[in-house]
Amino acid sequence: MLAGLALVAAASCQGKKVTPVERGRVLYMSNCVVCHNPDPNLPGSQGPPIAGSSYELVQDRVLHLTYPPGYTPKRKTHAMRAIPTLAPEIGNIVAFLQATKQPQPGAAASQ
Repeated sequence: MLAGLALVAAASCQGKKVTPVERGRVLYMSNCVVCHNPDPNLPGSQGPPIAGSSYELVQDRVLHLTYPPGYTPKRKTHAMRAIPTLAPEIGNIVAFLQATKQPQPGAAASQ
């Protein structure tokens, strides 16, 4: 995580405005790709695809290891661990996950 934050800090020092999506990408690559795929649209080694995940889902999973009411988990494993230090960054991670969401093949035909 420190390496990712260093990249964001370096961009800030160069006068570049770091967007929530860029910051979220760095945080995702620093914390989540251990289990989730670098492409959040694809399954990872242990975690499911998570592109497009809602704020509530990311917050509940990352901070409390719970699910929002009515949500059905994609996997029944319990390998994930809480990362409470990411609490102030949930919005940035969600911005990245929302920005990377790709339409599923055949989704346009069924709408």
